[in-house]
Amino acid sequence: MKYSSIIIFLVTALCAAMYFLGKKNGSTQIKSTIINNAQLVKQIAELSSLEVTGTTTARISNAGNISGVWNNFKNYFIENTLQVTIPYTAKYGVDVSKSAFNINHTDSAIVINLPPCKMLSLELKLDRMETMNQTGLFARTTVADMKLAEQQLYTAASRQLGNDTMLLEKAKKHITEIYNQYYSNLGYRVACTFMPL
Repeated sequence: MKYSSIIIFLVTALCAAMYFLGKKNGSTQIKSTIINNAQLVKQIAELSSLEVTGTTTARISNAGNISGVWNNFKNYFIENTLQVTIPYTAKYGVDVSKSAFNINHTDSAIVINLPPCKMLSLELKLDRMETMNQTGLFARTTVADMKLAEQQLYTAASRQLGNDTMLLEKAKKHITEIYNQYYSNLGYRVACTFMPL
């Protein structure tokens, strides 16, 4: 009877030790799998892109800015002024589909090295375009004028928005916040570094 109670105690202690050892090893393995999942990083990067909307305007004109009788007379007959305003949507983020990135982690922090943050797309909403034209008696606005205005709009908006450091910094901050929200549930603090353009 004395031996049987000792055996029951040892078997119970052995089962408890195996349970706690398995629980500890299992939770560490799950956290490592989550942290090293590169596909998850790609999905979060796509979701964390920053979207900016606004309008861009181009004006093409042959009218003179100098007031006077001759200028007014010339504008009355041959002025051709076209002003086009188009809404746009620009998206900022990182392109992780072609560039290399890596993830380093310690016990409490994760460092994600990402490609440069940049403007990924620019969409001009041509269906919501507004135009204003003013022509003289012997002038008219042509399709070529409209095409030139659209090209100027796209080029100007692309240059301005692609180099806007304030929007690029806002996109970087937004991406870092998304990663922090996700990994904070696992007890990690995230720092994102972005390669220069």
